[in-house]
Amino acid sequence: MGKFVVGIGNVLLRDEGIGCHVVGALEGIPLPDVQVIDGGTCPDVLQLLEDVDKLVIVDAVRGGGMPGQIYRFRPEDVTLEQKPLLSLHDMSLIDSLKLMQVRHNVGDAVIIGVEPKEINCGLELSPELQERIPQIIDAILSELNTSPNLSLGERNKVIV
Repeated sequence: MGKFVVGIGNVLLRDEGIGCHVVGALEGIPLPDVQVIDGGTCPDVLQLLEDVDKLVIVDAVRGGGMPGQIYRFRPEDVTLEQKPLLSLHDMSLIDSLKLMQVRHNVGDAVIIGVEPKEINCGLELSPELQERIPQIIDAILSELNTSPNLSLGERNKVIV
């Protein structure tokens, strides 16, 4: 059984890639017993995880808030319009997570969503989201019940 943080997103579309940028920052923080995974645009990566005690997924989420607003919810909190799947390539993150929960032993799963500002071509996050990375990391660490032995200054050095 293990703890996993999975970042989801497309780094070619600015804020859509927030999950990948956050897990990139997390890789510089010593987190014993936590696997950090860049899932990119493939939420199917969840199917490769087995025996999960805690799963934290980080992704861009349009919730209607201000850019950079952080949301916390569980997969069961999301209601989706039911549509027939024409292909496994039509699966959403939530579909993939629900399939994972059926096929594998999954403990607690939480999604940390971040309200995007810009989803268009570009590699950089908007300044609003870049500024929020320390708070997003704090939310993840809180979910993992873990605290690295880094000062805020050291953590900011890792992120930059």
